[in-house]
Amino acid sequence: MTKQPKYYLLFCFLIPLVNMGCSGLKTEAGSNPIRGQIDLKRVLSWLPADTETLLVANGPFWMSNFRIGGEDDKNRRITSDKLEKEFEGLTLGLFNFSLTNSLLEKHLEGKKVLFALEGSRHSRGPAGLGEMPFEGCALAIFRDDLGDRRDAFMKEATQSAVRVEEIEGQRVAEFEERMERDTWTILITFPQQGVVLAATDKRFLREMLARIRGAAGERALPEILPEWKYVNKQAQFWGLRHYDKLQANEDSTSPFGGRKAANIPDDQAIGLAYQSDPKKELKATLTYLTGPAVALRKIEENRFPSSSEPEATAGLNIQYRELAPGVIQTTYDLNHSQPLDWFFFVLMGTMGHAVYP
Repeated sequence: MTKQPKYYLLFCFLIPLVNMGCSGLKTEAGSNPIRGQIDLKRVLSWLPADTETLLVANGPFWMSNFRIGGEDDKNRRITSDKLEKEFEGLTLGLFNFSLTNSLLEKHLEGKKVLFALEGSRHSRGPAGLGEMPFEGCALAIFRDDLGDRRDAFMKEATQSAVRVEEIEGQRVAEFEERMERDTWTILITFPQQGVVLAATDKRFLREMLARIRGAAGERALPEILPEWKYVNKQAQFWGLRHYDKLQANEDSTSPFGGRKAANIPDDQAIGLAYQSDPKKELKATLTYLTGPAVALRKIEENRFPSSSEPEATAGLNIQYRELAPGVIQTTYDLNHSQPLDWFFFVLMGTMGHAVYP
């Protein structure tokens, strides 16, 4: 999954078109299989309540190798297909996290993904270089039930996994991979027909599996959060982050508590949301929410400082628009490779997955 373009080292994270506003495709609560239908509220109910960040890809798209090779120094034009694959990899990077874990990718290749999501929390600085470890899980819902693919994967996993064990009634294959100076754990399971999970933390996965079986609990990222007002659930790709003040001392991307290794300081920060529709235009928007007295334009200008990568920043053609007191929306052009690389490098840090180059 490692990507090494000019500007960064990035581990790409990670229905026929459905109405993600949840009007029409409803399923029963509890452990009844989704069976190719998407109910966003139900899927969100599977995530632990303290999930901080959400990355979403609305299908359909084909499962494939999302590890996109680094570009040369030329600032090449970007196609909609290329941009779509970047965002798909952002969401499902845990499905082909490493050479070892690409076993999952091999068994799922060519299958149609109807919906994908990654939920995460508790990002921590790496021991050296590389991506920040985090607790979280990537989820994909496929059109097919995957029974044969699941069996073949689990059979082969017994040869390369650290262990295969049962968690909450589900067979789980556990892999370990050394990345720079950190050892990552990836846990793979198929909890329902057509549903695949790839998690980085056993506690996170255990709670998700319990919730999928019907265990009650407070929902992650509840609808009362102000970020939802600025989320377009029908967009091909979207996400949000609601900053967790309890993690301020441990998470170097947290805006709270002054300047850190990978943050933009703002003690009044609330959260943010992003979206992109590559089929319509090669752009992305990011909406940032904070206190009404905060200097919004200054914060957003610091997100992509022109002094860091002047040519790439200029190529983003950044446009700012204040939507309300304490709310600013920024639009980026993603039609060339160098600005695109710079955008994803910064976006990953913004969403708690910073990479230390």
